[in-house]
Amino acid sequence: MKVLASAALLLLLVAAVATAEKVSYDGYKVLRLSRGAENVEMSWARAAIGALDLDIWSDSHHGIDVLVGPEHLQEFRTQLRAQGVPATVYIDDVQGLMDEEMKKIRERPQSKTGEIDHTTYRDFEQLQREIDDLERNYPDLVSSNVVGTTVEGRDLRVVTVSSNGGNTLPTVWIDCGMHAREWVSQATCMYILDTLTSQYGSDEGITSLLDSYDFQILPVANPDGYSYSWTDDRLWRKNRVQSGICYGVDPNRNFDNHFGGPGTSTNPCSQIFCGPAAFSEAESKAVRDPTTALGDRLAGFFTIHSYSQYWMTPYGFEYVYPVDFDEMMRVSEIGVDALTAMYGTKFVYGSIADVIYLASGGSTDWAYDSTGVTYPFAIELRDQGRYGFVLPEDQILPTAQEAFAGIVAAVNAFQ
Repeated sequence: MKVLASAALLLLLVAAVATAEKVSYDGYKVLRLSRGAENVEMSWARAAIGALDLDIWSDSHHGIDVLVGPEHLQEFRTQLRAQGVPATVYIDDVQGLMDEEMKKIRERPQSKTGEIDHTTYRDFEQLQREIDDLERNYPDLVSSNVVGTTVEGRDLRVVTVSSNGGNTLPTVWIDCGMHAREWVSQATCMYILDTLTSQYGSDEGITSLLDSYDFQILPVANPDGYSYSWTDDRLWRKNRVQSGICYGVDPNRNFDNHFGGPGTSTNPCSQIFCGPAAFSEAESKAVRDPTTALGDRLAGFFTIHSYSQYWMTPYGFEYVYPVDFDEMMRVSEIGVDALTAMYGTKFVYGSIADVIYLASGGSTDWAYDSTGVTYPFAIELRDQGRYGFVLPEDQILPTAQEAFAGIVAAVNAFQ
């Protein structure tokens, strides 16, 4: 009887999982906690956010953007007023924003085979088909390599774009989508791949660029998390590795550089859980292994995130600057100027710790200290919080275009 009861319970659990509804954010709002005219100290606010286990979307000189559910909203706002912390509702209806996003995706006509539609978001499977098409359409330029497999069995696939076989030129690394919910990041990598391939031989700037540099691009650096953000929880950030009752490691806290330091957590339920050990995760290894294998050929390292409109250099683990900081800032200024010149989008540039917050175990710090690359950058794309992670589709293309313009200008400024 115990065996039958256990089997019945197992079947119920399986059925519950199979029929589980997508996570709802009805009643959720994003508040911006501002430092105000008198630069209100935010340490209390961060402690209150931690006590209520709220999700910080952004933490910068603008203030803190935090997702607050209806069960905590009144209490949290009362506490903020009592402490004199100004708060503004930045997104009033988070679920409504996501519903509108998905409605537009479903209504979008399917693109023709071999064409990439940069005006809509696409799921993991569609992005893989697009990579297949690029390899098929540009066999002399494009090849891909599986550099790892996730816990759920998805490929971590690096795409090489090379005009000379991919074995001799200095190489620029770009990864996107380390954090699953930052959908405009993955879309930006696909735009970069499409532009490099379709314009080689016809655009003088792109042709010169690819005759001087190879590109290795990891368009979806967190496949399981990205897929989960489509099927179950639009705002999922981490990978899908299970730790006790909680799921997910933050891949960008899992690198072997001041692992477990400031800006990380050892709590598996935390959004910034660093994992049990440095490079415990397939996703961080998928960045480490190919970049390390490049050796001296690694000329530049770009990791693309959203949001807040920042262009950042090491270090994130502490308020200190690398030896090459002045050179990084020179190139950052050139990149940001080119980016802004396209649509007028304003970006702030500086070190990770100065611009946003302390964050240890990140890929940018690791790349500088472990590979010796002089130009490692972390880019936070649009916007500045009006839509946050749910950036409307009509901003995908301009976001990708301006980011690529900045990257091209930066690479051309390498010494």
